[in-house]
Amino acid sequence: MIPDGALTRTPAAGVCLSSAGFESIVRGLTSALAVLASDEVVQLRTPPVIAREIIEKAGYDKTFPHLLGRVFARADSGVTAESDLVLLPAGCYCVYPLYTGVRLGAAVELSVEATCFRQEEQAEAGRLRSFRMREFVRLGTADQCLAWRDDRLAAAGEWLADLGLEAESAVAADPFFGSGDRMLRMLQIERELKIELRVAVAPGQVQAVASANCHTDQFGRLFDIADAHGDVAHTACLAFGYERLALALMHRHGADPRRWPDRVRKILSLGAPQ
Repeated sequence: MIPDGALTRTPAAGVCLSSAGFESIVRGLTSALAVLASDEVVQLRTPPVIAREIIEKAGYDKTFPHLLGRVFARADSGVTAESDLVLLPAGCYCVYPLYTGVRLGAAVELSVEATCFRQEEQAEAGRLRSFRMREFVRLGTADQCLAWRDDRLAAAGEWLADLGLEAESAVAADPFFGSGDRMLRMLQIERELKIELRVAVAPGQVQAVASANCHTDQFGRLFDIADAHGDVAHTACLAFGYERLALALMHRHGADPRRWPDRVRKILSLGAPQ
């Protein structure tokens, strides 16, 4: 169940309208998450579409074709055909092409805000087909990316605790390893390359509000990115879902942000209660 005053369902499952109060929480989360970025972070905002060739190169269309939103356009001739664009499934896919053929002088960190789409089969609270995310992406050596992932994951857990959210950490798998290769996904779980922070977003509904990933050299190889030593670069990312975080806060503290604890309101810059 979605809290009153948060999101309004539309005829399209998993697509919701948000209230002004809900958006004030999202704006607070946007600014508050800045504390998790380094001073050198490059800030990016990506549109909700991406070149189809990038997603195909990354193997997402092979691994999760049922989640991918394709764009079709009608030409002047009247023929409708698939466009060169697809709907963006995750913000980090916009980063790697920027470094194609680049040898990094040092590790690089970027922050990407994105509107994403996944053709989810279910539409329970927090599982939206159109949603927003903030992603921090790291490119560098294997050691740099793993250390960064672990450090940022710990900071994320502390940040959630400051907001009054008790997150459980869980090892998971995701679509970064192409062609649906079961062995690679099993390896991802065995090596704990993806870790989720899960929080209750509704009664009896626990979902990941953040996830941290080490992709090893998957994207470095695909996009010909080298680290400072000339080896294939590794990458890692830490992603937060805005709608899920807002729902988790409303579930924990109530539907009215004016009644939330002062410390939470301060972190989210919500101002003094009216």
